Amino acid sequence: MTTVPARAGALAAAVLLCIAAPAAAPADAAADAAAGARHFANCTALNKVYKHGVGQNGAHDHVSGHSRPVTTFTRSNALYAANKKSDRDHDKIACEKR
Repeated sequence: MTTVPARAGALAAAVLLCIAAPAAAPADAAADAAAGARHFANCTALNKVYKHGVGQNGAHDHVSGHSRPVTTFTRSNALYAANKKSDRDHDKIACEKR
């Protein structure tokens, strides 16, 4: 067995730690996407977790009349795909709510 100088051993340990330790995932949408996006039975259940709904990245709320569009929904392609059936107006935002 050969001995490794202390400095080289510490460097090797730091490199190994960087390779082995996974990056911390942000909470909410990114965590759901990484763990397999969560499916909700209906909009009531979805809005308890995601107050303003979930939509694809780049989606825009379609509105009629003088109402303002919802812009505060959670953006996640994976979450939207898991709950696409709840997008009644097909604007790429499921269960949007003010």
